[in-house]
Amino acid sequence: MTLCCLRGRAGFGAILLAAALLTVSCSKGSSLNETAYVVPEKLRLRSSTAQAARVVSELKSGDRVTVTQRAKSEDGTTWSEIKGPDGQSGWAESRSLVKDDIVTKSRQMAEDIRQIPTQAIGKSKATLKLRLTPDRTNDDNVASTLPSGTVLEIVARERKLRPASVDPKSEGGSTDGKEPEAKYDSWLQVRLKDYAVLPAGWIYGGSVELDTPGDIVYFVSAGRRITGWLKLGTVQGEDSRSGDHYLVMERKVFDADDRVDFDRVKILAYDPASRNYSTPFREDVLGRFPVVLKMEAQQGTFRLNAIDKNDQKQELEYKVELLSGGKVKVTKPSIQKPSAGPKFGPGKPGKK
Repeated sequence: MTLCCLRGRAGFGAILLAAALLTVSCSKGSSLNETAYVVPEKLRLRSSTAQAARVVSELKSGDRVTVTQRAKSEDGTTWSEIKGPDGQSGWAESRSLVKDDIVTKSRQMAEDIRQIPTQAIGKSKATLKLRLTPDRTNDDNVASTLPSGTVLEIVARERKLRPASVDPKSEGGSTDGKEPEAKYDSWLQVRLKDYAVLPAGWIYGGSVELDTPGDIVYFVSAGRRITGWLKLGTVQGEDSRSGDHYLVMERKVFDADDRVDFDRVKILAYDPASRNYSTPFREDVLGRFPVVLKMEAQQGTFRLNAIDKNDQKQELEYKVELLSGGKVKVTKPSIQKPSAGPKFGPGKPGKK
């Protein structure tokens, strides 16, 4: 009789211990009422934070949800208990959600740059962080993490002083008694065409590879690289084969002026007879994105912000005409409009 009681008490104690461990592993916090949005294309809701938890429902990207509480599983993963737009409820990893205020800021940025033409198309070379500002001092401005291969529409570039905390060489300070040289990061303002939840943000430029059109990738000038391109129009030959004319921006590979996004603009015109490209126009000019192209049928203009010989910002407008036979005519600007002072980022001019 005594043995049975001991066994009963031992079993009851084991149940209490298991319940206690479950409570610790979940680390449930106080009740929340936060609005968030689903980021992945599909998000499965689970009955708990346990690895073997069953799937109870599914949500899609852009669904507006309410976060009721958060918890941490035994492996340290943060989970959120959420309620979906149609009453669905369950647990999901918190990294699959983004807060309402972050979504609002990203969508406002997308609206602000809506009229700016895409300067180039790029792809992320690795997993990288989409930020709301061009700064990586800390992660307070991180909106989300993008997977490798994400397609990015580049609309602008900024150059910012690199925080010492992310510069490996700065940790030990200067070893030669001299002040360490300031280092700068290149940032790209991008649109994310397939991301309705977070349609715009800033990406660290060192993590992006440009996806230059195959038609023109081999027509880069010697000692330069293509930094942007805009399609002028399409021409078709007698054999029904077609090709595109491009306005191309290039920048020196070595000794480039750090303040600018390009130091040469040129036209690559497609000749339908030879099925090849020619360069009817080329001009060396220091400029910054965005370059604005406006075409109406066979005529148009492209406008860019440049630095003149006095280191002042100027707005230059060129006229473009698409002629028959795959020819393109460009008229240089006769009037150079001075801007309200230079607005170029810090840096030093490269060698001429």
